Parts: sequence; C-alpha cells; structure tokens
Amino acid sequence: MYLRWMVRPADGIDLGLWKKVSPAQLVIPVDAHIQRIGRFLGFTSRKQADWRMAREITAALKKLDPDDPVKYDFSLCHLGISEGCNGKDLTKCLSCPIREVCDPSEETA
Repeated sequence: MYLRWMVRPADGIDLGLWKKVSPAQLVIPVDAHIQRIGRFLGFTSRKQADWRMAREITAALKKLDPDDPVKYDFSLCHLGISEGCNGKDLTKCLSCPIREVCDPSEETA
C-alpha cells in the first residue's frame, strides 16, 4: 500500500511523490478480500495468497488499465468489506455491482 500511496498521482488519498516509478509497475497487494474477489472475478484460480496470485490479479487488471492497474485495489477490497461479499450469502449477490461477472462458486472450487 505504501508504494501505491507514493507512486500513484496525488488524488486526496495517494501522494504521488515518487515521480520516477510508474503506476504501471505496481503490483496489487493481496489481502483476504482481494484474494476472494479476485477468485470470484476469475482473475486468478490460485488458492494461496502469494506473490504469484498478486501478479495474476495485476495482469488481469492491466487488461482494464495497463497504465494504472492497482487503482482498482480500494474498490475490490471494499466489495469484500463493506458489501459483506463472502460467496456464501447469495442474497447479498442480488444487489452487488459486480454480480454479472462474478462467480462465487470459485471460492469453493
């Protein structure tokens, strides 16, 4: 997260102080929420939250924005936190903004 704050352009959250590192070089930090949502979205099939998973999820996000793939970390993480997304309570899926592209059965795969 520290790298993100220092590298991404100043936006009220990120500081953008390190100009010599491109946001395209960042790798998403993987916590339990990113791990779960990344699997639901098909960004990774790995079960272990490790460097390889982080690289796989980052590669998938680079398809959305090759210049700044890590900009999605806050949104993905908060789907898992604030929306309570856990792949078990499917009633929560009904109002989820990513339900059309999400496969919660990936959590048990």
